[in-house]
Amino acid sequence: MNGLIFVNMKRTVFLLIALLLIIPALAQDPAGFLQISGEVRDGATGKPLHYASINLAGTNVSNVTNSEGFFTLKVDARTLPSALVTISHLGYAAVTYKIADFQGYGSDNPLKIRLIPISMTLDPALIRARDPEELVMAAIYRIKQNYPDERVGMTAFYREMVKKGNTKYLCMNEAILDIDKAPYGSYRNDRIGIYKGRGSQNYDATDTLFIKYQGGVISILQIDQAKSPFAMAYVSEIHSIYYFKNEPVEMMGDRMYYVVSFQQKPEVETIYMRGRLFIDSETLAIGRVEMWMNVEGREDAVPLFVLRRPQGTRFEVESAAYIVNYKLFDDKWYYDYARTEVKFATRRKRSLFKNHFTVTSEIAITDHKKEPSAIDDNAILRFKDLMTEKVTAFTDDNFWENYNVIEPDTDIEAIIRRIVRQLKRHNME
Repeated sequence: MNGLIFVNMKRTVFLLIALLLIIPALAQDPAGFLQISGEVRDGATGKPLHYASINLAGTNVSNVTNSEGFFTLKVDARTLPSALVTISHLGYAAVTYKIADFQGYGSDNPLKIRLIPISMTLDPALIRARDPEELVMAAIYRIKQNYPDERVGMTAFYREMVKKGNTKYLCMNEAILDIDKAPYGSYRNDRIGIYKGRGSQNYDATDTLFIKYQGGVISILQIDQAKSPFAMAYVSEIHSIYYFKNEPVEMMGDRMYYVVSFQQKPEVETIYMRGRLFIDSETLAIGRVEMWMNVEGREDAVPLFVLRRPQGTRFEVESAAYIVNYKLFDDKWYYDYARTEVKFATRRKRSLFKNHFTVTSEIAITDHKKEPSAIDDNAILRFKDLMTEKVTAFTDDNFWENYNVIEPDTDIEAIIRRIVRQLKRHNME
């Protein structure tokens, strides 16, 4: 679980919100990398495709497109011009370009890439007449086979933000994390440590609530649906809480995914989830999960999030959305990207107006290795830790170089290309 701590600026009253289940020519930089840029759109409608996957064939170098369909990818300067870059998205035919194809394009004039939608119909014989619940249970029972059965070391970029209204960012933290990812067949918890970090706060006299975000790093790893209880339900409870429905299959790259939507049953009064599972047709691995907590219009959602509130302030949970994505590498599926976004509103007593807040956390894995990450026991992040306070001990202005101001509206992939460069440079020192 993760949480928010609100401090009434006038009376210093604490409130904890727990979020249940609560990422010109080829430019060569001095560090020896080539940067390629592209813009991915729907070939039929011209609509930008966000979260399209970009991958350098035969390597772990990858990225995703932002909300405008834009991406950049940094590759080693020694990469051959004939090396292949694959661009894929669920529901579209993948395309492949050579590194040389990006010659003459840059961040100001990215290569225009169009993906063609694929229309497919489920073949009953293809899924052997499985009903959707059986398909989900098969995916759950194959977790030990499809995901790493030993500890994995990961490096990740993490950021969290608290925004008031549409424009004002109250709190922003970002960090490079070392992660000791526990085996999927064990009950061990993931261990997380900060390698580099920094934060920024933006409060003034007009703000009546001082907000600190608690447990965000822990929670974004806990939405790993291949490791945690499925959509807040234990396996033995799934059939009594959820009903499932087969949706049209979708393609991403050369892989086909069964898509299963799920909803909590009407007779279940407790708040659970709704969403979609993307199950790889070949391995039956869960490749992606999109889910939302059923908090809309539910006054009883507030106690799930608010444990202690400032006197005279009412809260309304407006939405809670979660995404987690996995990547196939060396015959195993790895936790690769996740995002949480919770929106809520507050209103002070006798006030006609609401204040709206959005709390976002996002993580993207930049590297993983078979050896577990060495994290000192005293440095492990715990739920009670506040990133705002923890990052001060890991601030290193030299590491961020010219990227010395947190840019909350910059998409995560634009940040990662800088992070990977700096990590490689520091590892060589």
